[in-house]
Amino acid sequence: MIFLCFSSQDRYSVVKSCLYHLRNYGYDTWYDYHELILGDRKKEKNFVKAIELCNYFIIIYSKNLLNSPCAITEESLIYTEAKKRNISIFPLLYNISFNELPVEIQNRIENLIYNEVTETTECIASINQIVVKMLLDEMAYNELEVTPHINFSMIECLSDNYLRAILTEYLNLAKDNFNARICILYCVYKYIKENMPLINIPEHYCRTIEYLSHYTKLNIAYNHKELIIAELVIMNLLILL
Repeated sequence: MIFLCFSSQDRYSVVKSCLYHLRNYGYDTWYDYHELILGDRKKEKNFVKAIELCNYFIIIYSKNLLNSPCAITEESLIYTEAKKRNISIFPLLYNISFNELPVEIQNRIENLIYNEVTETTECIASINQIVVKMLLDEMAYNELEVTPHINFSMIECLSDNYLRAILTEYLNLAKDNFNARICILYCVYKYIKENMPLINIPEHYCRTIEYLSHYTKLNIAYNHKELIIAELVIMNLLILL
């Protein structure tokens, strides 16, 4: 589950957009507005139980967060949790630069990859990077290794002639032909889903591929993280065959 840490003043400008994409990809997200009700013990339920429940944390740093005692407490507890166990923290700097952050926070995130976003920046680019990280974690990928890709040895192990043929064509395409490649991966997904009903496909894989096809229209105009997401999903599906 993914925990969103933010100032309530940023809820409608950036947080809702992050939540929208994450849930359309099929990932469970702890969002205080949905999880807490009037009369709940905020400290115990949101600050303690929710943080202990989640493995992924998006922290939206902004001038509003720096002025919010509640959000700063959450942020501090997340880094305390990181000292206890292996969690992933994704810093998003919303309308604020790294140099504008307090030194204490700079020290916390200086060794982490962070993204800067504004009112005019689409959050989907950042969310795509987070989805890539979670898919890699499902494969027990070590971040010091080369990012895994579909390869010929993987294809040779397939018993289905159609999958072998279409994935061979996929590998023969130019690496930067993103649109043709994501179209082929979507066809592979549809073929597996329709013709191999005994395969128990995790729901978030289906949601991820369907959402990618919906918002990209199989035309990658933004960046190639969409292709990496599609390939990782297909790789995980091939492992299930």
